[in-house]
Amino acid sequence: MREADRKRIDAAAAYAADLCMYAGEDQAFYDAFWSGLMHHTDLLREFIFYMERGELVCRAQIAGVTVADVLVWQIDHFKAAMDRDRGGLDRDREKMVLYAFDRMTKLAEDPARYREGLLAETGTDYPGKYGGL
Repeated sequence: MREADRKRIDAAAAYAADLCMYAGEDQAFYDAFWSGLMHHTDLLREFIFYMERGELVCRAQIAGVTVADVLVWQIDHFKAAMDRDRGGLDRDREKMVLYAFDRMTKLAEDPARYREGLLAETGTDYPGKYGGL
């Protein structure tokens, strides 16, 4: 591995640790999250791209799903909860990105389970309102 690549991976590990700490997650969450990224290099590259530029490139797809798709799904759930006047949901950008990448690592491990959840749980006022992803 080139030294520049190793430095980028080390920076991404530190960034992931910072995001986890900011989100109030523990070491076990970080370990599972980082392991998932390291096992799926396409997601790791996407995570590094986000870390360096603050935007998503959406090249990594798992079962036809991108990180942006997961973010939209999360926002849909947030809006639905607001419609039901349930406070306490976090709409912080960095936390949402962390959880979107985390969901992508889980999707990579069990595509059928997590893709179905993304399609079935739209967060809208009735299932299937927008036809899933």
